Amino acid sequence: MGSIGDLQDGFTDAASPNSTVATEGAQRVKRIGIMGCSVALVLLLVVFSVYGLWLNRVAAAEAAFVDFRYQEAQERFHKVWAGWELYLLPDALVAENQARVALNLIQTGYVLGEYEETLEFLQKDASTTSLLSLPQYHFWTANLTMAMALETPDANIADVLSRSREGYLKTLRQDPDYWDAKYNYEYVNMLLTRLEGDESHSEEKMKLLLEKMRTDMPRRKKMLPPEKRK
Repeated sequence: MGSIGDLQDGFTDAASPNSTVATEGAQRVKRIGIMGCSVALVLLLVVFSVYGLWLNRVAAAEAAFVDFRYQEAQERFHKVWAGWELYLLPDALVAENQARVALNLIQTGYVLGEYEETLEFLQKDASTTSLLSLPQYHFWTANLTMAMALETPDANIADVLSRSREGYLKTLRQDPDYWDAKYNYEYVNMLLTRLEGDESHSEEKMKLLLEKMRTDMPRRKKMLPPEKRK
């Protein structure tokens, strides 16, 4: 008959294969966890590197805008707006700055006199629907519509003014203290009243009145394409 020590050795020998399997499984899980963390860390580094590159391009476009290089700024903003970086970045990360880029595109189009082209861009690009909650978006689209009135025949000025008035009204619904929008809304109402009461109001007089619209940007005449410039 064996001793108690022999019995204990037997139990230990019988249990050791299972213990080895459990230990190897735990080590495998640990290695997989470490590899997963490493991959996640690399992806985060890539995302933030790409994001930093994109922000640098936004800054370069804004610098051109501040330096009155509006044509260059517009080209840069368009490239940033549809840049390849956006395919690698989560929407939540770029949403706020992308809205800033869109507003800069609107203001650049206004300064360059590309009113109709800028409005078409806003209507065609589905990405701009996220801007509908921003009062600045409605203010500047209304400004673009107003500026178009300078190039619109008398017969259509009333329609253009009505659409711009709606834009200022949307601005005020979102931000009742938006002073420039409030001024322009009241001013457009006054112009519409004059048009309704004075059929002979000349286009030249209307243009002089429209020049008094308030924005914080200068407005330039419509630029000719490069091939038509002298």
